[in-house]
Amino acid sequence: MDAGSVYKKYYKNNLWIIAGLYLMGLLVVQLTQQTAYIQSLTICAVYSLITSSVYGGAWKAVASKSPAVLRNFYLAGSVLRMLLAFLTVLIYALVVKERAMVIGFAVIFMIFYLVLLAFDTIYFYKVEKNNKINN
Repeated sequence: MDAGSVYKKYYKNNLWIIAGLYLMGLLVVQLTQQTAYIQSLTICAVYSLITSSVYGGAWKAVASKSPAVLRNFYLAGSVLRMLLAFLTVLIYALVVKERAMVIGFAVIFMIFYLVLLAFDTIYFYKVEKNNKINN
């Protein structure tokens, strides 16, 4: 399987996961009447879309040009995403300054982050496993 098709499948699955999480979040907001969390949901979904797109594009470039360093890429990519996630929550906390909203945002953000982290881990584990079998 070439890097382009792996990237397309990765991005498509990411879009479905993010859309599903967003819609489930909207359902919870509707049921609990907590409309203030719609902003948090939107920020989390946009962050997830951007980081997934950049991570997938970077993976595609590394896999195409130098697949031998993919292990280092996975480590560096995960660290950068974690630091960016921390920075995003920190900036939100500095801007909003309301404790309840910050905690709500952090919980929503953590759900998005952990679900997508689990997906990335499983997806790229399968990709690498198939590469070892085929090579």
